[in-house]
Amino acid sequence: MIVNFDSHPKNSIIYTTSIILSYLKANDGIANFEDLYKYCMDSKMDYSIFILTIDWMYLVGLVEEINNRNELVLCN
Repeated sequence: MIVNFDSHPKNSIIYTTSIILSYLKANDGIANFEDLYKYCMDSKMDYSIFILTIDWMYLVGLVEEINNRNELVLCN
């Protein structure tokens, strides 16, 4: 997926990662995936960018997993 970040800077991975990280840190590093999704949609984030950001955060080691309770867990 190619995204033109110059015309839509709010669709950049760095910006969307900051939104998700701030939410995770405010919730002690654990967030219910559905609640996080609703929070990001309230921030006018596209679904595809949301999923891409979660994938990228996992690949670079910012989040550990989505556990069996459907929670996204921040790495220590």
